[in-house]
Amino acid sequence: MSSTIFYIAILLFIGSCIGFYFFISKAIKDKLRITKEELFKKNIPFLGVFSAIFTLSLVLFTISFYLNETTIWYLSNKGITLNGGRLFLAYFFVILLGFAISIFTVSFCYYYFLDNFDAKIRKIFKISMYSSIPAIFLFFILMSEGNAPYLQYPLCNSLYIGKHGIAFINSYTHPAPYYNGYSLDGGISIAFYAIFILSGALLVFALCDHLIYKFYGKHGLVSTCFFIAFPSGIIGARLWYVLLDISDRGTSSQFIQNPISILYFNQGGLGIMGGAILGIIAGVSVMLYLKYFKKDLNYQNVSYLRLVDIIVPTILIAQAIGRFGNFFNCEVHGNEIPFASIEFLPSFLKYNYQYNYTHFINDPTKAYLPLSIIETITNLIGYFVIYYGFSRGLRQYHAEGSCCGLYFIWYGTTRALLEPLRYGEFEYQMSVISSYFMIGGGILIVAFFVVWKYLRTHHLWVYKTREVKDAIIINDELDKKAIIRNAIILGSILVVIAVIITILFNIW
Repeated sequence: MSSTIFYIAILLFIGSCIGFYFFISKAIKDKLRITKEELFKKNIPFLGVFSAIFTLSLVLFTISFYLNETTIWYLSNKGITLNGGRLFLAYFFVILLGFAISIFTVSFCYYYFLDNFDAKIRKIFKISMYSSIPAIFLFFILMSEGNAPYLQYPLCNSLYIGKHGIAFINSYTHPAPYYNGYSLDGGISIAFYAIFILSGALLVFALCDHLIYKFYGKHGLVSTCFFIAFPSGIIGARLWYVLLDISDRGTSSQFIQNPISILYFNQGGLGIMGGAILGIIAGVSVMLYLKYFKKDLNYQNVSYLRLVDIIVPTILIAQAIGRFGNFFNCEVHGNEIPFASIEFLPSFLKYNYQYNYTHFINDPTKAYLPLSIIETITNLIGYFVIYYGFSRGLRQYHAEGSCCGLYFIWYGTTRALLEPLRYGEFEYQMSVISSYFMIGGGILIVAFFVVWKYLRTHHLWVYKTREVKDAIIINDELDKKAIIRNAIILGSILVVIAVIITILFNIW
């Protein structure tokens, strides 16, 4: 019974996603022909049907979980009795979560891509979009609180698809029948880590495309760059991990013993710093090629320094999302700390942080420092500080292009502070050393663009004058008092954030 409901849920989930995609795509394509009446009397109600189907799929997933034989056996074996209040949280808020996700999806697409409507309609979509973000977060937390006591820990970290059907599994425990010993049995396993990495990359691509569209009125300017930079980043991340492993283990490293294993991406092992560095190099190289060698007309009036300031900081968002893959893999934890230090976290988070891979901390009063969550928070803060604090907040005092250096400074500092806090088997000394090189390199990059801005501003640099389309937007100057105010606010926020993170997670 539970398996039937589970597969129905999968079909409804996929069907609703496909329906959303094609219906919204058609609306965007035909936006100039869609009237206000059609939007609210035809399009929105039709999307409401897909929202209901999507929400129903989430409810059916929940039902199938509680009817699953493994869940029933686990609860019986542990002597756990289902609580009515918990079940209410699980079912009620999964319904609200489904509709909140649907509202965000529709509002986001219509606000950013159907820009031919008047300001009043666009304001409705904008309010819906921004209000749905905290709602999604809140509903997810409340739903998870309902389910948390009945989940098996460590949580699943892979999606199995094969002859035994489709199932969420933990690849570290090698559950039968999905594994025959340590090998997959007649199927494939898609790691949550890979799903989060890909999701982060796609979100960043959409965000960059939108921000660039605001300046240049054209979508797709970063498409070619993305399809080169993303796989390059994956390769760089793998090579970085290989170098870390070799530097830590020497000749006993599996990559020395069996060099062909470097190509075994499916076995895990990615170093985010390597991915960021090679991804940035590849992306910049592609853009330079398109503009100066291929002479592509789409890029001739584009300020590449502006593109750098837009694209590079968004890497922090992708990295923030990718760290959830580490959470589900029970890896990259910090040292043991009192469980009470993370008591404020949602239950499913704090319970999972009592595991390192599949090993449980014997002392229930202890847990691992949640470095992956801390880094997710610091990376998201870093994006808003760099892009909205420095690039947009300081306006004419900001040196274009310097966001690249600020990224390296921010992320290098993050790594320098967090790496020493890692649990023994996750700590790589080379990561600490390389973080200082990132900080130093970032400072040099910022200094270069600051000096270059000074030379150009004072006409000490000979260059070809040309019109830049985004000049009006970029150069709308704030007065000096506003700039000073922004700088003080930015500095104060950074200090407060540092104190809060240190106190909440009991880092030091």
